[in-house]
Amino acid sequence: MEERIRKRAYELWQQDGSMEGCADEYWRQARQIVEREMLEEKPKLPPQR
Repeated sequence: MEERIRKRAYELWQQDGSMEGCADEYWRQARQIVEREMLEEKPKLPPQR
């Protein structure tokens, strides 16, 4: 998961013009995105009876 966040943070940083001094903000944004993606990727279990 950490590697996935790192890659996403780097992508966000590049898209934003490679601004210096904002690493924590890019990491926070990337973590939110990756966590959301992982929730969507989880297989949905059928309802239990």
